[in-house]
Amino acid sequence: MFNGGARQVVLRARGEAINMSVEVAQVLRKRFMSNVQISNITIDGENVTSRDGRQLNLPVLEIELSVPV
Repeated sequence: MFNGGARQVVLRARGEAINMSVEVAQVLRKRFMSNVQISNITIDGENVTSRDGRQLNLPVLEIELSVPV
């Protein structure tokens, strides 16, 4: 998305995928685009219904990445 001209990208992950989103942000900054900055991090929760009908409260992490102008 950054190569396509985007100035801001938000990585959003729930539950077990949070670890992968943090890893993606780190790899992007350290190996591919050193000028990418973490603008904001938001931690929240979300209620979802599982396949068997149970209500689950999953943690949600949003990492906002941006490229300086």
